[in-house]
Amino acid sequence: MLITLEELAAIKQQAVAEYPNECCGVILVRGAERRHVPCRNVQDQMHARDPITFSRTARNAYYMDPMDALKLNRLADEGFAFEVIYHSHPNAGAYFSETDRGQALIRGEPAYPGAVYVVVSVVGSEVKALAAYRWNVERRVFERADAGDLDPAEPTVSRRLLAAAERRIPGGVNSPVRAFRSVGGEPRFVARAEGARLWDADGRAYVDFVGSWGPLVLGHAPRAVVQAVTAAAAGGTSYGAPTRQEVELAEAIAAAYPSMELLRLVSSGTEAAMSAIRVARGATGRDLLVKFDGCYHGHADSLLVKAGSGGATFGIPDSRGVPAVLAALTLTLPFNDLDAVRELFRQRGKEIAALIVEPVAGNMGVVAPAPGFLAGLREITTQHGALLIFDEVITGFRVAYGGAQELYGVRPDLTCLGKIIGGGLPVGAYGGRRDVMDHVAPLGGVYQAGTLSGNPLAVAAGLATLRALEDRKGYARLEALGARLERGLHDAAGKAGVPFTINRVGSMLTGFFCAGPVRDYADAKTADVARYARFYHGMLERGVYLAPSQFEAAFVSLAHGDDDLDHAARAAADAMAAVV
Repeated sequence: MLITLEELAAIKQQAVAEYPNECCGVILVRGAERRHVPCRNVQDQMHARDPITFSRTARNAYYMDPMDALKLNRLADEGFAFEVIYHSHPNAGAYFSETDRGQALIRGEPAYPGAVYVVVSVVGSEVKALAAYRWNVERRVFERADAGDLDPAEPTVSRRLLAAAERRIPGGVNSPVRAFRSVGGEPRFVARAEGARLWDADGRAYVDFVGSWGPLVLGHAPRAVVQAVTAAAAGGTSYGAPTRQEVELAEAIAAAYPSMELLRLVSSGTEAAMSAIRVARGATGRDLLVKFDGCYHGHADSLLVKAGSGGATFGIPDSRGVPAVLAALTLTLPFNDLDAVRELFRQRGKEIAALIVEPVAGNMGVVAPAPGFLAGLREITTQHGALLIFDEVITGFRVAYGGAQELYGVRPDLTCLGKIIGGGLPVGAYGGRRDVMDHVAPLGGVYQAGTLSGNPLAVAAGLATLRALEDRKGYARLEALGARLERGLHDAAGKAGVPFTINRVGSMLTGFFCAGPVRDYADAKTADVARYARFYHGMLERGVYLAPSQFEAAFVSLAHGDDDLDHAARAAADAMAAVV
Protein backbone atom coordinates (compact mmCIF):
# COMPACT_ATOMS: atom_id res chain seq x y z
CA MET A 1 0.00 0.00 0.00
CA LEU A 2 1.30 3.45 -0.95
CA ILE A 3 -0.19 5.04 2.17
CA THR A 4 -1.49 3.54 5.39
CA LEU A 5 -5.16 3.44 6.33
CA GLU A 6 -4.53 6.01 9.06
CA GLU A 7 -2.78 8.34 6.62
CA LEU A 8 -5.56 7.87 4.11
CA ALA A 9 -8.23 8.75 6.65
CA ALA A 10 -6.31 11.85 7.73
CA ILE A 11 -5.79 13.02 4.13
CA LYS A 12 -9.47 12.61 3.31
CA GLN A 13 -10.46 14.44 6.48
CA GLN A 14 -8.12 17.33 5.66
CA ALA A 15 -9.34 17.56 2.06
CA VAL A 16 -12.97 17.79 3.16
CA ALA A 17 -12.21 20.21 6.00
CA GLU A 18 -10.45 22.65 3.66
CA TYR A 19 -12.99 22.35 0.80
CA PRO A 20 -13.70 24.37 -1.33
CA ASN A 21 -10.05 25.39 -1.05
CA GLU A 22 -7.21 23.12 -2.10
CA CYS A 23 -5.31 21.20 0.56
CA CYS A 24 -1.79 19.81 0.53
CA GLY A 25 0.54 17.73 2.66
CA VAL A 26 3.54 15.41 2.70
CA ILE A 27 4.39 11.98 4.06
CA LEU A 28 8.09 11.55 4.78
CA VAL A 29 10.02 8.40 5.65
CA ARG A 30 13.30 7.64 7.42
CA GLY A 31 13.90 3.94 7.56
CA ALA A 32 10.79 2.40 9.12
CA GLU A 33 9.65 5.77 10.52
CA ARG A 34 6.86 7.65 8.73
CA ARG A 35 5.92 11.25 9.39
CA HIS A 36 2.68 12.84 8.09
CA VAL A 37 2.83 16.63 7.76
CA PRO A 38 -0.43 18.34 6.73
CA CYS A 39 0.38 21.78 5.33
CA ARG A 40 -1.71 24.90 5.73
CA ASN A 41 -3.00 26.72 2.63
CA VAL A 42 -2.61 30.46 3.17
CA GLN A 43 -3.66 31.46 -0.35
CA ASP A 44 -6.72 33.35 0.95
CA GLN A 45 -4.59 35.48 3.23
CA MET A 46 -1.99 36.11 0.54
CA HIS A 47 -4.67 37.02 -2.00
CA ALA A 48 -6.24 39.48 0.42
CA ARG A 49 -2.82 41.06 0.95
CA ASP A 50 -1.75 41.10 -2.73
CA PRO A 51 -4.49 40.06 -5.20
CA ILE A 52 -2.29 40.73 -8.24
CA THR A 53 0.59 38.43 -7.29
CA PHE A 54 -1.66 35.84 -5.62
CA SER A 55 -4.56 35.73 -8.06
CA ARG A 56 -7.28 33.08 -7.78
CA THR A 57 -6.28 30.78 -10.63
CA ALA A 58 -5.68 27.05 -10.89
CA ARG A 59 -1.94 27.70 -10.81
CA ASN A 60 -2.25 29.81 -7.66
CA ALA A 61 -4.91 27.81 -5.84
CA TYR A 62 -2.39 26.80 -3.18
CA TYR A 63 0.27 28.68 -1.28
CA MET A 64 2.05 26.85 1.53
CA ASP A 65 2.44 28.46 4.92
CA PRO A 66 6.16 29.40 5.17
CA MET A 67 6.30 27.79 8.62
CA ASP A 68 5.28 24.45 7.10
CA ALA A 69 7.94 24.80 4.41
CA LEU A 70 10.50 25.41 7.15
CA LYS A 71 9.33 22.30 9.00
CA LEU A 72 9.71 20.16 5.88
CA ASN A 73 13.20 21.49 5.25
CA ARG A 74 14.23 20.63 8.80
CA LEU A 75 12.89 17.08 8.45
CA ALA A 76 14.81 16.70 5.20
CA ASP A 77 17.98 17.85 7.01
CA GLU A 78 17.30 15.14 9.60
CA GLY A 79 17.33 12.44 6.91
CA PHE A 80 13.66 12.15 6.07
CA ALA A 81 12.80 11.64 2.38
CA PHE A 82 9.62 12.72 0.59
CA GLU A 83 7.56 9.54 0.11
CA VAL A 84 4.12 10.97 -0.74
CA ILE A 85 3.08 14.47 -1.77
CA TYR A 86 -0.67 14.96 -1.89
CA HIS A 87 -3.11 17.69 -2.79
CA SER A 88 -6.82 18.00 -3.49
CA HIS A 89 -8.77 19.04 -6.58
CA PRO A 90 -11.91 20.86 -5.39
CA ASN A 91 -14.78 20.18 -7.84
CA ALA A 92 -12.48 18.37 -10.24
CA GLY A 93 -11.26 14.85 -10.86
CA ALA A 94 -8.33 12.93 -9.39
CA TYR A 95 -6.08 13.50 -12.40
CA PHE A 96 -2.57 14.88 -12.72
CA SER A 97 -3.05 18.20 -14.50
CA GLU A 98 -0.63 20.31 -16.52
CA THR A 99 -0.42 22.66 -13.54
CA ASP A 100 0.39 19.74 -11.22
CA ARG A 101 3.07 18.55 -13.62
CA GLY A 102 4.63 21.98 -13.89
CA GLN A 103 4.84 22.36 -10.14
CA ALA A 104 6.32 18.87 -9.69
CA LEU A 105 9.14 19.53 -12.15
CA ILE A 106 12.13 21.85 -11.97
CA ARG A 107 13.61 22.60 -15.38
CA GLY A 108 11.97 19.45 -16.73
CA GLU A 109 13.11 17.14 -13.94
CA PRO A 110 11.15 16.00 -10.86
CA ALA A 111 11.87 17.99 -7.73
CA TYR A 112 11.45 14.81 -5.66
CA PRO A 113 12.28 11.88 -7.99
CA GLY A 114 11.21 9.09 -5.64
CA ALA A 115 7.96 10.65 -4.44
CA VAL A 116 4.46 9.48 -5.30
CA TYR A 117 1.92 12.22 -5.95
CA VAL A 118 -1.57 11.53 -4.62
CA VAL A 119 -4.51 13.57 -5.93
CA VAL A 120 -7.81 13.71 -4.04
CA SER A 121 -11.02 14.71 -5.83
CA VAL A 122 -13.47 16.53 -3.56
CA VAL A 123 -16.94 17.48 -4.80
CA GLY A 124 -19.61 18.98 -2.57
CA SER A 125 -17.59 18.39 0.61
CA GLU A 126 -17.24 14.70 -0.23
CA VAL A 127 -14.20 12.76 -1.41
CA LYS A 128 -15.12 11.24 -4.76
CA ALA A 129 -11.84 9.68 -5.88
CA LEU A 130 -8.13 9.28 -5.20
CA ALA A 131 -5.32 8.47 -7.58
CA ALA A 132 -1.53 8.16 -7.32
CA TYR A 133 1.06 9.18 -9.93
CA ARG A 134 4.80 8.52 -10.24
CA TRP A 135 7.43 9.90 -12.63
CA ASN A 136 8.41 7.46 -15.37
CA VAL A 137 12.04 8.24 -16.19
CA GLU A 138 12.03 6.48 -19.56
CA ARG A 139 8.77 7.89 -20.87
CA ARG A 140 9.25 11.20 -19.04
CA VAL A 141 5.63 11.38 -17.91
CA PHE A 142 3.71 11.07 -14.67
CA GLU A 143 1.69 7.85 -14.85
CA ARG A 144 -0.65 5.98 -12.54
CA ALA A 145 1.16 4.39 -9.62
CA ASP A 146 -1.92 2.67 -8.16
CA ALA A 147 -4.20 0.07 -9.68
CA GLY A 148 -7.40 1.84 -8.77
CA ASP A 149 -7.23 0.45 -5.23
CA LEU A 150 -5.72 3.42 -3.40
CA ASP A 151 -8.84 3.74 -1.28
CA PRO A 152 -9.56 0.26 0.09
CA ALA A 153 -12.79 1.47 1.66
CA GLU A 154 -14.41 1.69 -1.78
CA PRO A 155 -12.78 -0.61 -4.32
CA THR A 156 -14.63 -0.57 -7.65
CA VAL A 157 -14.18 -2.26 -10.98
CA SER A 158 -14.53 1.14 -12.69
CA ARG A 159 -11.68 2.51 -10.62
CA ARG A 160 -9.40 -0.37 -11.53
CA LEU A 161 -10.34 -0.04 -15.19
CA LEU A 162 -9.59 3.68 -15.11
CA ALA A 163 -6.17 3.07 -13.59
CA ALA A 164 -5.41 0.58 -16.35
CA ALA A 165 -6.81 2.88 -19.03
CA GLU A 166 -4.69 5.83 -17.90
CA ARG A 167 -1.56 3.81 -18.60
CA ARG A 168 -2.50 3.41 -22.29
CA ILE A 169 -5.11 6.04 -23.20
CA PRO A 170 -4.69 9.83 -22.69
CA GLY A 171 -6.61 10.64 -19.54
CA GLY A 172 -7.98 7.12 -19.55
CA VAL A 173 -10.73 8.01 -22.03
CA ASN A 174 -11.25 8.19 -25.79
CA SER A 175 -13.15 11.48 -25.68
CA PRO A 176 -12.34 14.23 -23.16
CA VAL A 177 -15.75 14.87 -21.57
CA ARG A 178 -15.93 11.23 -20.46
CA ALA A 179 -13.11 11.87 -17.97
CA PHE A 180 -15.46 13.67 -15.52
CA ARG A 181 -13.02 16.57 -15.20
CA SER A 182 -15.87 19.08 -15.36
CA VAL A 183 -17.68 17.49 -12.44
CA GLY A 184 -14.95 15.74 -10.46
CA GLY A 185 -14.82 12.14 -9.38
CA GLU A 186 -14.13 9.24 -11.69
CA PRO A 187 -16.08 7.98 -14.71
CA ARG A 188 -18.24 4.90 -14.52
CA PHE A 189 -17.18 2.24 -17.00
CA VAL A 190 -20.28 0.89 -18.71
CA ALA A 191 -20.81 -2.86 -19.00
CA ARG A 192 -24.13 -3.03 -20.85
CA ALA A 193 -27.31 -1.12 -21.64
CA GLU A 194 -30.90 -1.86 -22.58
CA GLY A 195 -33.88 0.39 -23.17
CA ALA A 196 -33.61 3.49 -21.01
CA ARG A 197 -31.02 2.02 -18.63
CA LEU A 198 -27.34 1.27 -18.50
CA TRP A 199 -25.30 -0.73 -16.00
CA ASP A 200 -21.75 0.07 -14.93
CA ALA A 201 -18.93 -2.41 -14.45
CA ASP A 202 -19.86 -2.73 -10.78
CA GLY A 203 -23.44 -3.70 -11.59
CA ARG A 204 -25.13 -0.42 -10.65
CA ALA A 205 -28.08 0.60 -12.84
CA TYR A 206 -28.88 4.13 -14.04
CA VAL A 207 -31.71 5.76 -15.95
CA ASP A 208 -29.75 7.14 -18.89
CA PHE A 209 -30.32 10.65 -20.25
CA VAL A 210 -27.07 10.78 -22.24
CA GLY A 211 -28.06 8.18 -24.81
CA SER A 212 -24.56 8.03 -26.31
CA TRP A 213 -24.78 11.83 -26.69
CA GLY A 214 -27.95 11.80 -28.76
CA PRO A 215 -28.17 9.02 -31.35
CA LEU A 216 -30.18 6.53 -29.29
CA VAL A 217 -33.61 8.02 -29.93
CA LEU A 218 -35.08 4.49 -29.72
CA GLY A 219 -33.14 3.68 -26.55
CA HIS A 220 -30.36 1.17 -26.01
CA ALA A 221 -30.27 -2.04 -28.04
CA PRO A 222 -33.70 -1.78 -29.68
CA ARG A 223 -34.63 -5.13 -31.19
CA ALA A 224 -35.05 -3.87 -34.76
CA VAL A 225 -31.61 -2.24 -34.77
CA VAL A 226 -29.85 -5.21 -33.17
CA GLN A 227 -31.44 -7.60 -35.65
CA ALA A 228 -30.48 -5.38 -38.59
CA VAL A 229 -26.86 -5.09 -37.45
CA THR A 230 -26.61 -8.83 -36.74
CA ALA A 231 -27.93 -9.67 -40.19
CA ALA A 232 -25.57 -7.18 -41.84
CA ALA A 233 -22.55 -8.50 -39.93
CA ALA A 234 -23.29 -12.03 -41.11
CA GLY A 235 -22.74 -10.80 -44.65
CA GLY A 236 -19.46 -9.02 -43.93
CA THR A 237 -18.45 -5.99 -41.92
CA SER A 238 -16.90 -3.81 -44.63
CA TYR A 239 -16.40 -3.94 -48.38
CA GLY A 240 -14.94 -0.63 -49.52
CA ALA A 241 -17.47 -0.84 -52.35
CA PRO A 242 -21.01 0.44 -52.99
CA THR A 243 -24.04 -1.39 -51.55
CA ARG A 244 -27.80 -1.33 -52.07
CA GLN A 245 -28.36 -0.34 -48.44
CA GLU A 246 -26.32 2.86 -48.62
CA VAL A 247 -28.47 3.96 -51.57
CA GLU A 248 -31.59 3.22 -49.51
CA LEU A 249 -30.23 5.27 -46.60
CA ALA A 250 -29.38 8.17 -48.93
CA GLU A 251 -32.92 8.05 -50.36
CA ALA A 252 -34.45 8.01 -46.86
CA ILE A 253 -32.37 11.00 -45.78
CA ALA A 254 -33.17 12.98 -48.94
CA ALA A 255 -36.89 12.28 -48.49
CA ALA A 256 -36.75 13.75 -44.99
CA TYR A 257 -34.41 16.62 -45.97
CA PRO A 258 -35.42 18.04 -49.38
CA SER A 259 -32.49 20.47 -49.15
CA MET A 260 -30.10 17.49 -49.49
CA GLU A 261 -30.47 16.87 -53.22
CA LEU A 262 -27.12 15.06 -53.27
CA LEU A 263 -25.40 13.66 -50.20
CA ARG A 264 -22.45 11.56 -49.20
CA LEU A 265 -22.04 9.25 -46.21
CA VAL A 266 -18.95 9.57 -44.02
CA SER A 267 -17.89 8.07 -40.69
CA SER A 268 -18.51 10.87 -38.16
CA GLY A 269 -20.09 14.25 -37.58
CA THR A 270 -16.63 15.82 -37.47
CA GLU A 271 -15.90 14.44 -40.93
CA ALA A 272 -19.25 15.68 -42.23
CA ALA A 273 -18.66 19.25 -41.05
CA MET A 274 -15.06 19.28 -42.27
CA SER A 275 -16.16 18.06 -45.71
CA ALA A 276 -19.08 20.48 -46.01
CA ILE A 277 -16.77 23.41 -45.32
CA ARG A 278 -14.29 22.20 -47.93
CA VAL A 279 -17.11 21.93 -50.47
CA ALA A 280 -18.33 25.42 -49.61
CA ARG A 281 -14.87 26.85 -50.14
CA GLY A 282 -14.43 24.94 -53.37
CA ALA A 283 -17.84 25.99 -54.72
CA THR A 284 -17.49 29.68 -53.87
CA GLY A 285 -13.76 30.15 -54.38
CA ARG A 286 -13.63 31.96 -51.03
CA ASP A 287 -11.67 31.12 -47.88
CA LEU A 288 -13.34 32.62 -44.81
CA LEU A 289 -15.72 30.69 -42.56
CA VAL A 290 -18.11 32.13 -39.96
CA LYS A 291 -19.18 30.17 -36.87
CA PHE A 292 -20.77 31.08 -33.54
CA ASP A 293 -19.29 31.14 -30.05
CA GLY A 294 -20.14 27.96 -28.19
CA CYS A 295 -21.25 26.03 -31.27
CA TYR A 296 -19.21 22.86 -31.77
CA HIS A 297 -18.80 21.31 -35.20
CA GLY A 298 -16.24 18.61 -34.51
CA HIS A 299 -12.52 18.79 -33.98
CA ALA A 300 -11.30 19.72 -37.45
CA ASP A 301 -8.59 22.39 -37.33
CA SER A 302 -10.73 25.12 -38.93
CA LEU A 303 -13.38 24.73 -36.24
CA LEU A 304 -11.33 24.60 -33.03
CA VAL A 305 -11.19 28.37 -32.69
CA LYS A 306 -12.60 31.02 -30.39
CA ALA A 307 -13.16 34.74 -30.81
CA GLY A 308 -10.33 37.19 -30.42
CA SER A 309 -10.88 40.68 -29.00
CA GLY A 310 -14.33 41.39 -30.37
CA GLY A 311 -16.79 39.02 -31.97
CA ALA A 312 -15.82 39.59 -35.58
CA THR A 313 -12.03 39.42 -35.27
CA PHE A 314 -9.88 36.73 -36.77
CA GLY A 315 -10.05 33.52 -34.80
CA ILE A 316 -7.18 32.23 -32.70
CA PRO A 317 -6.51 28.55 -32.03
CA ASP A 318 -8.57 26.99 -29.25
CA SER A 319 -6.34 23.90 -29.19
CA ARG A 320 -2.64 23.26 -29.38
CA GLY A 321 -1.62 21.82 -32.70
CA VAL A 322 -3.91 24.10 -34.71
CA PRO A 323 -1.83 26.48 -36.88
CA ALA A 324 -2.71 30.11 -36.24
CA VAL A 325 -2.68 30.79 -39.97
CA LEU A 326 -5.45 28.21 -40.44
CA ALA A 327 -7.48 29.34 -37.43
CA ALA A 328 -7.33 32.89 -38.80
CA LEU A 329 -9.65 31.79 -41.63
CA THR A 330 -12.49 31.28 -39.14
CA LEU A 331 -14.45 34.24 -37.76
CA THR A 332 -16.70 33.90 -34.72
CA LEU A 333 -19.80 35.76 -33.60
CA PRO A 334 -22.27 35.58 -30.69
CA PHE A 335 -25.13 33.13 -31.24
CA ASN A 336 -28.56 34.73 -31.78
CA ASP A 337 -27.03 38.13 -32.70
CA LEU A 338 -28.25 38.98 -36.20
CA ASP A 339 -26.93 42.54 -36.01
CA ALA A 340 -23.39 41.21 -35.53
CA VAL A 341 -23.86 38.90 -38.52
CA ARG A 342 -25.09 41.73 -40.73
CA GLU A 343 -22.17 43.95 -39.76
CA LEU A 344 -19.58 41.25 -40.39
CA PHE A 345 -21.02 40.43 -43.82
CA ARG A 346 -21.20 44.12 -44.64
CA GLN A 347 -17.45 44.34 -44.01
CA ARG A 348 -16.23 40.95 -45.25
CA GLY A 349 -19.09 39.38 -47.20
CA LYS A 350 -17.16 39.01 -50.46
CA GLU A 351 -14.53 36.89 -48.67
CA ILE A 352 -16.88 34.56 -46.78
CA ALA A 353 -17.44 31.10 -48.23
CA ALA A 354 -19.94 29.87 -45.66
CA LEU A 355 -21.61 30.37 -42.32
CA ILE A 356 -22.01 27.20 -40.26
CA VAL A 357 -24.43 26.98 -37.35
CA GLU A 358 -26.08 24.49 -35.05
CA PRO A 359 -29.69 25.57 -35.70
CA VAL A 360 -30.39 24.52 -32.12
CA ALA A 361 -27.17 24.81 -30.17
CA GLY A 362 -26.37 21.67 -28.23
CA ASN A 363 -22.76 22.09 -27.18
CA MET A 364 -23.02 25.14 -24.94
CA GLY A 365 -25.99 23.36 -23.49
CA VAL A 366 -29.27 23.57 -25.39
CA VAL A 367 -29.93 27.07 -26.73
CA ALA A 368 -32.78 27.59 -29.18
CA PRO A 369 -32.59 30.08 -32.04
CA ALA A 370 -34.29 33.39 -31.34
CA PRO A 371 -37.38 34.08 -33.50
CA GLY A 372 -36.20 35.08 -36.96
CA PHE A 373 -32.53 34.22 -36.32
CA LEU A 374 -32.26 31.31 -38.74
CA ALA A 375 -34.37 33.07 -41.38
CA GLY A 376 -32.09 36.08 -41.00
CA LEU A 377 -29.01 33.93 -41.57
CA ARG A 378 -30.64 32.56 -44.72
CA GLU A 379 -31.32 36.07 -46.02
CA ILE A 380 -27.86 37.47 -45.21
CA THR A 381 -25.87 34.59 -46.69
CA THR A 382 -27.96 34.61 -49.87
CA GLN A 383 -27.51 38.36 -50.25
CA HIS A 384 -23.72 38.02 -50.09
CA GLY A 385 -23.30 34.83 -52.13
CA ALA A 386 -22.13 32.73 -49.17
CA LEU A 387 -23.43 29.27 -48.33
CA LEU A 388 -25.48 28.50 -45.24
CA ILE A 389 -24.52 25.23 -43.53
CA PHE A 390 -26.77 23.68 -40.90
CA ASP A 391 -24.90 21.35 -38.57
CA GLU A 392 -27.75 19.00 -37.66
CA VAL A 393 -25.54 16.25 -36.27
CA ILE A 394 -27.49 16.51 -33.01
CA THR A 395 -30.84 17.92 -34.17
CA GLY A 396 -31.18 15.73 -37.27
CA PHE A 397 -34.15 13.34 -36.86
CA ARG A 398 -34.17 14.44 -33.19
CA VAL A 399 -36.20 17.67 -32.95
CA ALA A 400 -38.33 16.58 -35.92
CA TYR A 401 -38.10 13.90 -38.59
CA GLY A 402 -36.83 16.58 -40.96
CA GLY A 403 -34.67 18.15 -38.27
CA ALA A 404 -34.44 21.81 -37.34
CA GLN A 405 -34.90 22.92 -40.95
CA GLU A 406 -38.34 21.32 -40.91
CA LEU A 407 -39.14 22.64 -37.44
CA TYR A 408 -38.19 26.25 -38.24
CA GLY A 409 -38.95 26.29 -41.97
CA VAL A 410 -35.50 27.41 -43.14
CA ARG A 411 -33.67 25.62 -45.96
CA PRO A 412 -29.84 25.67 -45.86
CA ASP A 413 -27.47 25.13 -48.78
CA LEU A 414 -25.59 22.30 -47.04
CA THR A 415 -26.51 20.05 -44.12
CA CYS A 416 -24.37 17.89 -41.83
CA LEU A 417 -25.92 14.84 -40.18
CA GLY A 418 -24.73 12.12 -37.81
CA LYS A 419 -25.87 10.51 -34.56
CA ILE A 420 -29.36 9.12 -35.30
CA ILE A 421 -28.69 8.21 -38.94
CA GLY A 422 -26.25 5.58 -37.62
CA GLY A 423 -28.56 4.21 -34.93
CA GLY A 424 -25.71 4.16 -32.42
CA LEU A 425 -22.90 3.21 -34.81
CA PRO A 426 -20.29 5.67 -36.17
CA VAL A 427 -21.67 7.50 -39.20
CA GLY A 428 -22.12 10.95 -40.68
CA ALA A 429 -23.45 12.55 -43.85
CA TYR A 430 -23.21 15.85 -45.63
CA GLY A 431 -25.19 17.07 -48.59
CA GLY A 432 -27.12 19.90 -50.13
CA ARG A 433 -27.94 21.67 -53.35
CA ARG A 434 -27.09 19.65 -56.43
CA ASP A 435 -25.06 22.45 -58.03
CA VAL A 436 -22.94 22.72 -54.87
CA MET A 437 -22.46 18.98 -54.36
CA ASP A 438 -21.49 18.58 -58.03
CA HIS A 439 -18.12 20.00 -56.93
CA VAL A 440 -17.38 16.80 -54.96
CA ALA A 441 -15.06 14.23 -56.58
CA PRO A 442 -15.46 12.32 -58.81
CA LEU A 443 -17.87 14.89 -60.30
CA GLY A 444 -15.74 17.90 -59.39
CA GLY A 445 -12.46 19.03 -57.96
CA VAL A 446 -13.24 18.94 -54.21
CA TYR A 447 -11.69 15.73 -52.90
CA GLN A 448 -13.14 13.72 -50.03
CA ALA A 449 -12.88 9.98 -49.44
CA GLY A 450 -13.16 7.35 -46.71
CA THR A 451 -12.56 3.60 -46.60
CA LEU A 452 -15.38 2.98 -44.13
CA SER A 453 -17.84 5.52 -45.55
CA GLY A 454 -21.21 3.79 -45.96
CA ASN A 455 -20.13 0.97 -43.67
CA PRO A 456 -22.79 -1.77 -43.96
CA LEU A 457 -23.25 -2.19 -40.20
CA ALA A 458 -23.77 1.55 -39.60
CA VAL A 459 -26.05 1.82 -42.62
CA ALA A 460 -28.15 -1.13 -41.41
CA ALA A 461 -28.51 0.41 -37.95
CA GLY A 462 -29.39 3.79 -39.45
CA LEU A 463 -32.01 2.37 -41.81
CA ALA A 464 -33.67 0.42 -38.99
CA THR A 465 -33.81 3.56 -36.85
CA LEU A 466 -35.23 5.81 -39.56
CA ARG A 467 -37.86 3.21 -40.49
CA ALA A 468 -39.01 3.21 -36.86
CA LEU A 469 -39.37 7.00 -36.98
CA GLU A 470 -40.66 7.65 -40.49
CA ASP A 471 -44.38 7.61 -39.56
CA ARG A 472 -43.52 10.57 -37.28
CA LYS A 473 -45.86 9.33 -34.54
CA GLY A 474 -43.00 9.00 -32.08
CA TYR A 475 -42.29 12.74 -32.05
CA ALA A 476 -45.43 13.60 -30.08
CA ARG A 477 -44.34 11.06 -27.48
CA LEU A 478 -40.80 12.50 -27.41
CA GLU A 479 -42.26 15.99 -26.89
CA ALA A 480 -44.41 14.76 -24.01
CA LEU A 481 -41.49 12.97 -22.36
CA GLY A 482 -39.23 16.00 -22.75
CA ALA A 483 -41.87 18.27 -21.22
CA ARG A 484 -42.35 15.87 -18.30
CA LEU A 485 -38.62 15.84 -17.56
CA GLU A 486 -38.54 19.63 -17.81
CA ARG A 487 -41.40 19.96 -15.30
CA GLY A 488 -39.73 17.59 -12.87
CA LEU A 489 -36.44 19.51 -12.92
CA HIS A 490 -38.21 22.87 -12.72
CA ASP A 491 -40.28 21.80 -9.71
CA ALA A 492 -37.22 20.36 -7.96
CA ALA A 493 -35.28 23.61 -8.36
CA GLY A 494 -38.26 25.67 -7.23
CA LYS A 495 -38.68 23.65 -4.04
CA ALA A 496 -34.96 23.97 -3.28
CA GLY A 497 -34.88 27.68 -4.10
CA VAL A 498 -32.01 27.15 -6.53
CA PRO A 499 -31.53 29.57 -9.49
CA PHE A 500 -32.21 27.34 -12.49
CA THR A 501 -33.03 27.92 -16.15
CA ILE A 502 -34.20 25.12 -18.43
CA ASN A 503 -33.83 25.33 -22.20
CA ARG A 504 -35.64 22.61 -24.13
CA VAL A 505 -36.39 21.85 -27.76
CA GLY A 506 -38.37 18.63 -28.06
CA SER A 507 -36.50 15.71 -26.53
CA MET A 508 -33.24 17.58 -25.82
CA LEU A 509 -32.78 19.95 -22.89
CA THR A 510 -30.29 21.53 -20.52
CA GLY A 511 -30.81 22.85 -17.01
CA PHE A 512 -28.44 25.74 -16.30
CA PHE A 513 -27.64 26.68 -12.71
CA CYS A 514 -28.24 30.40 -13.24
CA ALA A 515 -31.20 32.78 -13.19
CA GLY A 516 -31.23 33.06 -16.98
CA PRO A 517 -32.29 33.56 -19.63
CA VAL A 518 -29.62 31.66 -21.58
CA ARG A 519 -29.56 32.91 -25.19
CA ASP A 520 -25.90 32.53 -26.13
CA TYR A 521 -22.53 31.26 -24.93
CA ALA A 522 -21.88 34.30 -22.74
CA ASP A 523 -25.14 33.64 -20.89
CA ALA A 524 -24.35 29.93 -20.60
CA LYS A 525 -21.00 30.68 -19.00
CA THR A 526 -22.73 32.44 -16.09
CA ALA A 527 -24.00 29.04 -14.91
CA ASP A 528 -22.63 27.78 -11.58
CA VAL A 529 -20.52 24.81 -12.68
CA ALA A 530 -19.54 23.88 -9.12
CA ARG A 531 -23.19 23.58 -8.17
CA TYR A 532 -23.83 21.50 -11.29
CA ALA A 533 -20.99 19.19 -10.26
CA ARG A 534 -22.62 18.60 -6.87
CA PHE A 535 -26.02 18.10 -8.51
CA TYR A 536 -24.51 15.70 -11.03
CA HIS A 537 -23.06 13.44 -8.35
CA GLY A 538 -26.30 13.64 -6.39
CA MET A 539 -28.19 12.36 -9.41
CA LEU A 540 -25.58 9.70 -10.12
CA GLU A 541 -25.85 8.39 -6.57
CA ARG A 542 -29.63 8.20 -7.04
CA GLY A 543 -29.38 6.18 -10.24
CA VAL A 544 -29.74 8.92 -12.86
CA TYR A 545 -27.04 9.27 -15.52
CA LEU A 546 -26.62 12.79 -16.91
CA ALA A 547 -23.91 14.37 -19.03
CA PRO A 548 -20.78 15.03 -16.91
CA SER A 549 -20.70 18.70 -17.94
CA GLN A 550 -22.96 21.70 -17.39
CA PHE A 551 -22.64 22.57 -21.07
CA GLU A 552 -24.17 19.48 -22.65
CA ALA A 553 -27.68 18.29 -23.44
CA ALA A 554 -29.84 15.65 -21.81
CA PHE A 555 -31.72 13.41 -24.25
CA VAL A 556 -35.00 11.58 -23.81
CA SER A 557 -35.68 8.47 -25.89
CA LEU A 558 -38.75 6.50 -26.86
CA ALA A 559 -37.55 3.81 -24.44
CA HIS A 560 -38.12 6.10 -21.46
CA GLY A 561 -41.37 5.63 -19.61
CA ASP A 562 -43.31 7.90 -17.30
CA ASP A 563 -41.89 6.00 -14.32
CA ASP A 564 -38.35 6.82 -15.48
CA LEU A 565 -39.20 10.52 -15.66
CA ASP A 566 -40.86 10.43 -12.25
CA HIS A 567 -37.81 8.69 -10.78
CA ALA A 568 -35.60 11.43 -12.26
CA ALA A 569 -37.86 14.11 -10.76
CA ARG A 570 -37.65 12.59 -7.28
CA ALA A 571 -33.89 12.23 -7.58
CA ALA A 572 -33.62 15.85 -8.72
CA ALA A 573 -35.64 17.09 -5.76
CA ASP A 574 -33.26 15.35 -3.35
CA ALA A 575 -30.13 16.35 -5.27
CA MET A 576 -31.26 19.98 -5.60
CA ALA A 577 -31.89 20.21 -1.88
CA ALA A 578 -28.34 18.99 -1.28
CA VAL A 579 -26.67 21.62 -3.51
CA VAL A 580 -28.21 24.75 -1.93
